[in-house]
Amino acid sequence: MIDPACDLPVPVLPAGRTWTEREQQRWQALWTGPAANVWTDDVIGIVAVLVTLETQFLNGCIAAGVLGEYRQIAEQLALTPASRIRLNIRIRESLDD
Repeated sequence: MIDPACDLPVPVLPAGRTWTEREQQRWQALWTGPAANVWTDDVIGIVAVLVTLETQFLNGCIAAGVLGEYRQIAEQLALTPASRIRLNIRIRESLDD
């Protein structure tokens, strides 16, 4: 069972583009969320792609086919309830659990 929040240091967003404030906030939220407890630094680029795809979707600038890629990334990063069940990851409701 993993804790409901990750208190490890949040990695720096990858260089190569300018990240919006919303993207920076989403990055912070993802890396402090419970799934980040099982991530390693090798997923930094994948998480950055996820954040980019979310931005494109919210801006209406994404092709429907790309949404399947987004879903696969979210599944691989254990960001969906189904993926957490499949990976046998249980998130503690609180530190008292």
